[in-house]
Amino acid sequence: MKRLLPLLAVAALIAVPVAMAASSSSPPVLHPGKLVVAFGDPTPGFAVGKVRGTKITNPRGYEVDLAKAVAAQLHLTPVWIYATWTSLFAPGTKKFDVSFQEATATAQRRKTVDMTVGYATANQGVLLSKKAPVPHSLADLKKMQTCAQADTTSLDWLNSVLKPTKHPLTYPTTTAAYEAVHVGTCQAFVLDVALVSLEKKTRPTAYGPVAGQIITHESYGAVLQKNSKLTPIMNGVLKKLTKNRTIARLQKKWFNVNFAKIPVLK
Repeated sequence: MKRLLPLLAVAALIAVPVAMAASSSSPPVLHPGKLVVAFGDPTPGFAVGKVRGTKITNPRGYEVDLAKAVAAQLHLTPVWIYATWTSLFAPGTKKFDVSFQEATATAQRRKTVDMTVGYATANQGVLLSKKAPVPHSLADLKKMQTCAQADTTSLDWLNSVLKPTKHPLTYPTTTAAYEAVHVGTCQAFVLDVALVSLEKKTRPTAYGPVAGQIITHESYGAVLQKNSKLTPIMNGVLKKLTKNRTIARLQKKWFNVNFAKIPVLK
């Protein structure tokens, strides 16, 4: 998955005509007139709502407002559903048109799904448990009991780059990982700096500090069915929303955190 910039690096995209097939014909969606949007586990600042089975009610957050803006551009009504993170990149037919789950776009993931141009940029962040020592370098972090969510670029970075002394603990959901940090089982949870910063802001007494960030230059992309005809249209819309600064305004509205102040671990 995940230092959020006020505007994406993708903001420097060369202006490309928006692929608005929707302006002349109905967009290729699962249900006429509707855009089925999937979110995952509640993520403060990005998407939080009440989950019941596969339904999400009253979602709110950056990705929710972004999905609404996309739907408006396509003249569609958004419909919200829940999709687990572990199933997001599995091959097969998707029950959604598009999913926003703070998913880092990688070549490996694009083998099984389509991913759009970026709608947020991020580095990895380190959230500490209350009694954990504060690492001032990657060498310090390497000695700690780290953890990560399964099937994330955070876990990949831990295993392939940091290679900590103790094997990283792995959890299927962010909720489980945050609880492990809260109770002290995990000293340092590595996840996108935006996500851990907003979680800390939401529950300030549950954790220690966000100790730092690791520069990885990752970018979130929305997920679609592999070879979806909707993908180029989504890319066009996201480029348009970047160019007209809708994305910048939504990030300022929902995040209001100066990620540049978080120290970089080297």
